[in-house]
Amino acid sequence: LICGQQDVSFAYLLDLYESRDAAAAHEDPLQRVHVTNAECAFVQGTVFTIKTSGELNKKGMTHFLSTETELEVKGWLSALELVPEVSVNWVGKDGTELAH
Repeated sequence: LICGQQDVSFAYLLDLYESRDAAAAHEDPLQRVHVTNAECAFVQGTVFTIKTSGELNKKGMTHFLSTETELEVKGWLSALELVPEVSVNWVGKDGTELAH
């Protein structure tokens, strides 16, 4: 895999789909997010962000993602914590901490 200005032998990716049905039907993802070295954060309610680094992308980007429930946000952030070199901030923009 060659990204930007460096050769990369491995990268963690998150494929974003229109719906669960689209993912189950193996449709092409709407977007592919490189989460290697990303900064993830709880925003509020059912919203969290993934800020990608510029290492694997031409430039870093912040992706705002929304789930249907707060429990799903906890699941996403907990899973992202398992990815090496990904940081997760559990405190929202209003100072509220999402229990995990």
